[in-house]
Amino acid sequence: MSQETGIVETVEDGWVWVKTQRKSACAHCGHKDHCHTIEGGDRMLVKARNLADARKGDEVELFLNTKTQLKCVFMVYMVPVIGLLIGAFSGNSLSTLVGLNPNLGIFLFSAIGLGAGFMITRLFSNRMETKNALTLRVTRIVKRAPG
Repeated sequence: MSQETGIVETVEDGWVWVKTQRKSACAHCGHKDHCHTIEGGDRMLVKARNLADARKGDEVELFLNTKTQLKCVFMVYMVPVIGLLIGAFSGNSLSTLVGLNPNLGIFLFSAIGLGAGFMITRLFSNRMETKNALTLRVTRIVKRAPG
């Protein structure tokens, strides 16, 4: 499981905005537009589901399931490559079947396979987003704010 800590900046209805340390992996994240960089780029604000009834100033623990993270990594990196390879390996026989030059067919079907891999990844991402599977959750309060 992936856990981070941060300080609650704002509380909204069932949600909190948490100030946390920006990681290097953030640059490649598909949901980086949901975060807001602050203080020169080393800190960021993230929106999380407030399951622990946190208040402004509380130090909280953020959680994202490791299984979900691994699924996302596989989808982003492997599915397009698998699509490319399927297109490349089937391109020669499919180009003969369709009547294309084999080199052109391999290129064309490789591009189609890569595009199909990206489309499948996009559909998966949209499905995960509608299920709120990619939503950070505040699981516990590490330290209550004074007051």
